[in-house]
Amino acid sequence: MVEKMILNAVMNRKADCYETKKCVVEKVIDVHETEFKKMIEKPLERNYYLAPYRSLMGFYDDAYHCVLFVDQKSGDGLLVNSEGSDYARYSQFIPNAKDIVLKQEQSLALDDLKTHMDCCINDWLEQHENENDICVSLTEFLDDSSLAEILSDYVMDSLDRHPQIKNCTVGNGFIEATKHELTETKLYCPLTICIEPDDDYSDLEEVPSANYVYYDDKINERIRQELNFDEDERERGLIAYTDSKHLAQKVYSAFPSVETRDGDLYGVVTIKSYGELDRADLTELTEAIEGQLADGYGEHFEQQPIRLGDDEVYISFWNSDDDYFLKPESEVLTEQKFEQTMGGLN
Repeated sequence: MVEKMILNAVMNRKADCYETKKCVVEKVIDVHETEFKKMIEKPLERNYYLAPYRSLMGFYDDAYHCVLFVDQKSGDGLLVNSEGSDYARYSQFIPNAKDIVLKQEQSLALDDLKTHMDCCINDWLEQHENENDICVSLTEFLDDSSLAEILSDYVMDSLDRHPQIKNCTVGNGFIEATKHELTETKLYCPLTICIEPDDDYSDLEEVPSANYVYYDDKINERIRQELNFDEDERERGLIAYTDSKHLAQKVYSAFPSVETRDGDLYGVVTIKSYGELDRADLTELTEAIEGQLADGYGEHFEQQPIRLGDDEVYISFWNSDDDYFLKPESEVLTEQKFEQTMGGLN
């Protein structure tokens, strides 16, 4: 007996019409089954998953631009357009969303491959219909020009979708590909710097980060020393520990440091990526790096004292204040250049 298909779905009683809207999925995010259950049971409650992706959602170009949250266990999804809110202002439950995503990502060449191999199998069965045993020479695969063309199409499709590849061509028996050049992006954050108290009974005392603007080199040397866990960390920095396959391919490295700008000391994460980061990439990457600064590398580093002049200081790249940020340089720094551009005007 064939097992029947089971779907998790929302059933509307006596529905008289289904009016669909064009929805563009800007980002697909896998979430733990516990968090997904909260999302679908109380979609109008504030959800911290939505906040980092608000800029990706909205209604424009005659379409809803959404984020698709997918349950890691069941594969079901919740399509959300928050329109700037921290809750699912517009949403739709999507059964088997993971399968839809995988189908979208699958190359058309794989469909051609399946069709071609099904035809080959049918031909073999017809050729040996009066025989109990079937033996097919592997040479048939090697000499099959149609199969070679399908495999070539698959490789081309895969290269075209790879984040590192700018363009690729096929001809004269070769596939040639060109990578994107490495592009640099900097994310800035405030630093929390604390010193040992005068007595042994008080907590660490926070001091202005601007007090240590002349110690960039010494601090950065210590940062490099702490990024020494393994070869991957030494070469790629914080991105070595991402769980995202896409980010692992798109981003070559992400190294923390400090930098003096506008008379203050900032935390900086310098990112090298294959080509420019789009808005969705930057949002996902920022969230991943902030997690490392809060609970991974950053948590370890802030526990290591550094001697700066007469002070022994502890430096943190993250804090829980509402005004904390991790943003691109253009959104943080406003250096004045009037003296350079306007000369001696008074």
